[in-house]
Amino acid sequence: MSGAIEVILKEIRVQDLPLQRDHRISPSTPLSEVYEILDKNRQGAAMVCEGDNVVGIFTDRDILYRTALEGIDPQTPVSSVMSPRPVTVRFDQKLADAIKVMVDGGYRHAPVVAADGHEVGLLSTRVILKFIADHYPETVLNLPPRLDQRLMQPEGG
Repeated sequence: MSGAIEVILKEIRVQDLPLQRDHRISPSTPLSEVYEILDKNRQGAAMVCEGDNVVGIFTDRDILYRTALEGIDPQTPVSSVMSPRPVTVRFDQKLADAIKVMVDGGYRHAPVVAADGHEVGLLSTRVILKFIADHYPETVLNLPPRLDQRLMQPEGG
């Protein structure tokens, strides 16, 4: 069954997934407002945009490592603590390729851009995992708690 998952990941494009679209903030947005937006929308990241161009990304990791641990003033503009020029994936890119970009870079969120470079949405591991679970529920639901776990004998009575 895992072969079938690999096939669909190579056929499906990023544009076929329900990308997060309510995630844009401007570089001047104060951190306190960004925290509220992320909390209210239950998001792990927001894209920092000037017009339709992605200039940065601000994630839950940035909250922990760049603001909370540093004691940054909540009125500080997000541009001073965001990750600038984030790696992006293309809207028409195959999902398997987008996943590779995210895995290789250790990213849980990746901005999605159109061919002209303008922002389209945000791809997250949550969206990818939900897509896989929706298409292959038996495979996902029957996974053992640990992927390396093997039963010594069949279950049952």
